[in-house]
Amino acid sequence: MLWLAAWLFTGCREPEHTIRRTLRPGDQWRYTLTLQGSLQQQTDTLELRYTDRVQSVDADGSAIVERTLQMEPDALKRLQASAAPFGAIKPRTRWRLFPDGRETPLDEGSFFIGAFRYAYPDRPVRIGAQWGRVERVGSLEVKYLCQLEGIETLEGASCYRIRVQVEPMPDSLPQMEGAMTVHVDTQSGWTRQIRGTLNMRAGKVAGDFALTLRGAPVGEQP
Repeated sequence: MLWLAAWLFTGCREPEHTIRRTLRPGDQWRYTLTLQGSLQQQTDTLELRYTDRVQSVDADGSAIVERTLQMEPDALKRLQASAAPFGAIKPRTRWRLFPDGRETPLDEGSFFIGAFRYAYPDRPVRIGAQWGRVERVGSLEVKYLCQLEGIETLEGASCYRIRVQVEPMPDSLPQMEGAMTVHVDTQSGWTRQIRGTLNMRAGKVAGDFALTLRGAPVGEQP
């Protein structure tokens, strides 16, 4: 029985973490998404800035959020053209955001690259725990394999550090694979940072991309 008691004691020492996003009226988070890619021996960089503002919160913790893009008109047109197979990208849209990372557009046909539901496990987890999720956007279908690696301080904020392996699903078009590290704020549950590399293939066409996302509450001092 001593080994059972020791096992129980060791297991109980490591606390469980519930990774959920807290949505409060008036909260605003500002994000910068940078995507640097190489496709058919040509390189290009896309920088996307946007702000999420919580307008109202329902009893279940979900919220109506206004998402506003800050982009030059030419850059926005390029982004809209490249994203056309997945949906429409508009300068201003409304979404319903959920504590578990889900994001549902309230404007018909809207699409956005900023949903990170895979980083939110559907159960409390301990450091070292793993979980998976399959997500689909248009014809792109991806499996995310995640692991909570630990808790660390990022620019003064306590964050969950989550390692994400990206794997393509068999019928996905294009095929996408890669790896990312995601930092989620332990207090608010909002995403603070993502860094990773992705490879996308469609037939004989392939591209490599470096992705960086940085987020912070509006008004936070660097």
